Amino acid sequence: MVILARKEMLRYMFNRKYFIVVLLLALTSCDLKSNGQATTVSEKVKISPQKKAENLKGKPSYIVHVNALTPYEIYVDDILVDFHYGGIISSTIQLNPYLLGNGKHKLKVIFLPNSNLSNHLLSPKDIIFSEDARWHIFFTKIARDKDAPLGYSSNIDYAKSELKIEVPKGNVSSWEQNWTIDVDDLPYNLKGWTESQDLSKMDTTILKKDILDYFTKINTMLNDGKIDEYLELCKKEDEERDVATYTSLADSKIDYQRNREKMIKLCTGNMQNLDSAKLVVYGDGKLVSLIIPSGKYKNWNVLISKTPKGRRTSWGMMLHKPKGSSNFEIIRK
Repeated sequence: MVILARKEMLRYMFNRKYFIVVLLLALTSCDLKSNGQATTVSEKVKISPQKKAENLKGKPSYIVHVNALTPYEIYVDDILVDFHYGGIISSTIQLNPYLLGNGKHKLKVIFLPNSNLSNHLLSPKDIIFSEDARWHIFFTKIARDKDAPLGYSSNIDYAKSELKIEVPKGNVSSWEQNWTIDVDDLPYNLKGWTESQDLSKMDTTILKKDILDYFTKINTMLNDGKIDEYLELCKKEDEERDVATYTSLADSKIDYQRNREKMIKLCTGNMQNLDSAKLVVYGDGKLVSLIIPSGKYKNWNVLISKTPKGRRTSWGMMLHKPKGSSNFEIIRK
């Protein structure tokens, strides 16, 4: 009876109608995954503009949607864009902030075992239990339209947008799958990290010290309430994200002020020590950051504030070093 109940629950959660509902919620909730405007006590925050629907009409947004049975990590062009280490979840990830232009891009999903399993192994049936209880991954393009019933005007072709999932032949500690995805309708081309130095060629010890020094400087800046000084360092990142998310200048100014006020409230006097920081290099060697390597807050950025009431917030930050420069810059949050 327990197995039957589980199958019936999964049948409900992972059918295509549920995907439409989840996508609609994702598109009408201020782009939670890409904006990081989280509302829980513990949150991962990537400060970026909220996008008003009238500025998005007809503009292409590329998304990946997962109906997940297991924990996972999702990478686009070797950049970690989403992760979940709990149980069953449906999630929609906006890709535009990480797509610098049209062309072929790499998508990777790492399937992970459920943490409550004593053997810590992933079984093929954890990924595909049956046709009614299985992982699904969709990659598609949508055109936003606030006047459309579902919030977008394009029709989703499920047969063409679903990516084929293969499962391991036996139990494994993790399972990785890669796809090449085609992006051909972006109206922009961003410089981003296309002309950045390959940090993977640097001595790891020296690189980590340099990055830790930069993060320590930012951590102190935020703790001292120097939010304007910090946001000035994020100017290039904000400008590129505005382009990628079709944010108007007027809306960008409004969102800047909202983000500023939030950071003043949450960061000032509340930044935590940069303990157990792990150096990670993303974007085929072009991007670098410091993350928490394990535990409850695994893969959170180490820039964390904690209010007296216990609200814990991680402020994402990825750095790059332009060619010809000796200084690191914030390029994504």
